[in-house]
Amino acid sequence: MFLEKAAALRAEADRAERPDVSPWAPREEARGGQEELEAPVPSPRRAAVSMQEGSSLVKAKDFHFPALANGLDFLRSAVELLARQGGPEPRDLKCAVLHLHAAAEVLFKARLEMHQPALVWANTGKFDETKHKAGKYRSCGAEKAIERLNENVGLAVETVLDPEDEDLVALGQLRNRLTHFGGSDTFGAVQARTLPVLTLLMYFLRFDVLPHVEDPGEAWTAEQEMDEIRGHLQHITAFVAQRKSEIADQLRGHEYVTVPCRSCGLYAVVLDGGAVDLTCHFCWQSYGSGVEAAWEYIGESRHITIKDGGQDFDSCSVCGDSAVAPVNTAAAPDTISYICFSCGSGHAGVCDYCQQAGDLAFTVADMGEDMCEDCYAYRLAKF
Repeated sequence: MFLEKAAALRAEADRAERPDVSPWAPREEARGGQEELEAPVPSPRRAAVSMQEGSSLVKAKDFHFPALANGLDFLRSAVELLARQGGPEPRDLKCAVLHLHAAAEVLFKARLEMHQPALVWANTGKFDETKHKAGKYRSCGAEKAIERLNENVGLAVETVLDPEDEDLVALGQLRNRLTHFGGSDTFGAVQARTLPVLTLLMYFLRFDVLPHVEDPGEAWTAEQEMDEIRGHLQHITAFVAQRKSEIADQLRGHEYVTVPCRSCGLYAVVLDGGAVDLTCHFCWQSYGSGVEAAWEYIGESRHITIKDGGQDFDSCSVCGDSAVAPVNTAAAPDTISYICFSCGSGHAGVCDYCQQAGDLAFTVADMGEDMCEDCYAYRLAKF
């Protein structure tokens, strides 16, 4: 009844004669010897739309995303953004990182729920089925989910999930920066960092999730989603492979002074000793020069570190700069090498007496300390 009266009143108002000029429009009075100013032309009035007609313009749709479907949807969104035709925009890269991290966490929990719903809870001892179905509980994080998958569920031999996996950790750190504050990174770095995680999740889905989906319809839908994801994943894989091929000649012969990039994780930063600006050959991440590059490489501030009581980098016996960092190189990725970011000189180690990197004379067995040749010669001269 109320709606009918409102519509009738609105129709009556529309039929009423309206003045050409709004009664609130400013008036210009004629002055002696001057013509009257023309009245402003009123803007056309938008046709009124009844409430009933207006509400019918919105076609509301509900959503239903159980855990597996939700994780797959996040995963598909991530690869679609990364493989966008013409290249992803900055916003695409940001959302791809957020969605990929969400996909990993949700898919890990989806597998836990298949095994035992209580494992999804942060505190498994407080599990309540009613609250679980309503989503009124605090769930575990991605790292804890991986630990429980390994300890309580057991994974296929084809799947290796490590909560300290370098690519998963890097993705989580970037996600945290974007979620809680802000961040920046290069297009190449995001592609290189996300590809291993995407590949890991596809293996996880194939060998650890789909075999345990009991509903045939749900399993079929998941397979269709994975087919779509594989198509987009090929574009990302092709990009990374092409970039590696393009920079292969630039890296060849420099394996002993090539360190992994902090952004993309690939061995593509060459400490050649003459670079004014150290840059990752793969993702173009810039580190600066010399001492500055050493601190940028580890992602810390020299000023803040030393002010808070931390230690400076060890000094180089060749160039004298405090820019020698313990790193892994392409030639020896499993061992620690000491390389100067200023001049690119490699050293056997760091003397525990003068804190300078160089050739070591010997190790003091009783104390487990290394001594360089200069310190050894100095002490020997006293005898």
